[in-house]
Amino acid sequence: MPQDAHDRARGAVIPGELVPTGEVDPGARSYDPLAGAAGAQQPPYAPLQPYVAPSGPPRYSGPMPVPPLPEKSVGVAFVLTFFFGPFGMFYSTVAGALILLGITLVISLLAGVVVGLITLVTFGFGAFLVILAPLVGIPIWITSMIWGCVAASHHNDRVRADYAQHGAAHAQYGAQQSAAGGYGSTGC
Repeated sequence: MPQDAHDRARGAVIPGELVPTGEVDPGARSYDPLAGAAGAQQPPYAPLQPYVAPSGPPRYSGPMPVPPLPEKSVGVAFVLTFFFGPFGMFYSTVAGALILLGITLVISLLAGVVVGLITLVTFGFGAFLVILAPLVGIPIWITSMIWGCVAASHHNDRVRADYAQHGAAHAQYGAQQSAAGGYGSTGC
């Protein structure tokens, strides 16, 4: 078949377009979303069905499992706060670290303003106070070590209490199931 007859039979061919060598049967296509109203065909999937909630009680109504929370080491909390001050508190308490960092920022700004005012009043002789400015951070550093260790200890207490509570609820649920004939009872 000459090229012109081929183009008329199939439609125009764009140069560089890959054209199949065989004849195309439009009726063989199962679904063409771009066919429009004239060639609209049923999609190959079923229509969506409305959601129906399952009836009856849930199959498992026991206590929900608790994700295991790891305990935090008080020693690690001490070492981190010893070397990093309030930044080390992020290990044991994020809220406490943010609070202490805010207090540190406010105290540092106040110390800078006070040293600046004394320097202005004394015509520069107060500039020697800048040497003493790091001493303002010592109480904050000590506070961060104490607060970090106490926060890690309280976290461990809460984790242990959660484990005890979950264990008691699990034991109670197991006792109820065995009394009701569940959990491996042999009902012959």
